Amino acid sequence: MYDRDRVLNILGWGAFAFAASVFLMPVINPDIYWHLAAGKYTVAHFGPPRTDFLSWPLAGAEWVDFEWVPQVFYYLLYKAGGFWALLFFKVLLLTLTMLVFRATALLYGRRGALPFLLPFFAAAIMPNCDLRPENFTFLFFSVTLYYLEKSRLASLPSGWRTRAAVFAFFALWANIHAGYLYGLALIGLYAGGEFFAEELPFIYGKGPFARPGRSLEYLKLFFLGLASSLVNPYGWKIYSVILNHQKYIDTLQEHIQEWATFDLTNAYQWPYVLSLAAVMGSLVFFLLRRRHLVYPHLAAVLFFLWASANHSRHIPFFMITGLAYTLALPWEKPAPALRWRVLAWGGGALWLAAAWWFYSQLVWTQYTGKPQLAKYGSEGMATFLRRNKAELSGLKLYNYWSWGGWVSWELGPDYKAFIDGRYLFHDRITEVTGLSGNPVNWANLIAKYKFSLALIKLDEPNVPVKQRMPGGAEAVTWRPTYLFYLPRKDWAVVYWDYSTAALVRRDAVPAAWLAEHEFRYLRPGDTQNLPGPLLAGALPLRELKRELDTYLRWHPAGLERSVNWELIVFVKELEALCARKGAKCAK
Repeated sequence: MYDRDRVLNILGWGAFAFAASVFLMPVINPDIYWHLAAGKYTVAHFGPPRTDFLSWPLAGAEWVDFEWVPQVFYYLLYKAGGFWALLFFKVLLLTLTMLVFRATALLYGRRGALPFLLPFFAAAIMPNCDLRPENFTFLFFSVTLYYLEKSRLASLPSGWRTRAAVFAFFALWANIHAGYLYGLALIGLYAGGEFFAEELPFIYGKGPFARPGRSLEYLKLFFLGLASSLVNPYGWKIYSVILNHQKYIDTLQEHIQEWATFDLTNAYQWPYVLSLAAVMGSLVFFLLRRRHLVYPHLAAVLFFLWASANHSRHIPFFMITGLAYTLALPWEKPAPALRWRVLAWGGGALWLAAAWWFYSQLVWTQYTGKPQLAKYGSEGMATFLRRNKAELSGLKLYNYWSWGGWVSWELGPDYKAFIDGRYLFHDRITEVTGLSGNPVNWANLIAKYKFSLALIKLDEPNVPVKQRMPGGAEAVTWRPTYLFYLPRKDWAVVYWDYSTAALVRRDAVPAAWLAEHEFRYLRPGDTQNLPGPLLAGALPLRELKRELDTYLRWHPAGLERSVNWELIVFVKELEALCARKGAKCAK
């Protein structure tokens, strides 16, 4: 028996380490930047912000920064170890969550299930494991479930120490993330389930109406946690943020993947889909065949089934509760017959093969060797804007929704973002999500907000345009899309690199500065149209050389996302063409 337990222990911890590799996925959350900016503010001012200081459209508007505690953690960790420190902090929180989940499984004596269960659990919550304040919530929610299950299997602790601990626990959680409501909901569901179980004799006419017992104790904890949520810098106003999310829930579902319903075509959500069938099938089987039902479990699993089916960001709550409740069922050991052993070994081998495929194809392939997978803006653009803040920082800046945090962190306080991922901008999401390839929407947005500096991505396909060439002939040229919503007569390109560009309204900056910095010819996506006018004498070669020098000045050798070498070679090739006999290039 000792050897069997030892083997199971080794396999269980091996599976734990295997599963934890999920949590090493790179950070791709664009909101981390405005979290860092807010954390920096809180540390500098010895308190969280009360009004918006990151954007220019809402400058001074009330901001209930309900996630201020993790933002301080993020900022201090970043100062100490950069993004690597943030990545490993995320890994720590999620690993602790799985450790608490493991402890819950052991409450039911399910050590033998851990080698199979833990990799599945980690894979199922993987889509929700980016660096977010929700990482804290998953841990706190797991602790809440462990406490409730331990009290259900034994006795519910009472006394002022327990109540003080619950009060402090939820007060801290409410200052970390709004997910504390799911912890309260779980306690409330246990209260409701226990009350129903206590009143079953009365419901079936076999006894009087019973006085609430354990259910009343759970209810007291619920209201204690609810009251403690008001111990935060904003008081009751944190609930206005929750109401804001509900008000714009349709918009969030349409434009933010984590708020959308689960997707059967998304391979990363297949473990969740499989767990839906396994969890609900097991509960129904034991109800119909064994007449076994734990009412708090039923109430909780139905609630989190509904929540996760409506919003994929709630999948971890269903996984934590559903898998735990499935383990809590009174499973019997399979018969020792050979066919059962063959089925068990065959099923185990198939399960491990599926886990290996999932991890090797969908997890480990995403590792980049960097703490970040996605970049917002670019290093070169940030350098350019910082060096020219005297002329540009006071302008009304346009940035993409996902770039707002980056603007605030990299360029603040000199530059203010137009929009970012905070709840403050939920009413403006639809304004900025229908711009790609739509000059009309762009024109309306520019007219409304009067932008004078635009930071854009160079990811749109060029547009065919019929153009009259020197000499009278017509030809079809392919022009950059941004020229149609930021037309050259009004806007000038003053910076660009491999993936981004900055354009400024001509009347918003001094003419001398614009003459020094504008790219009139070497514009991104438009260089392929230069040879014709150059060879016809309509474009001076010296202007191309001057603009090349300007470009190289802002893109030192080795600078990320530059196209230095391509432009150098391109201009040299144009020089060679102009040197040919018969060329009409203007020197």
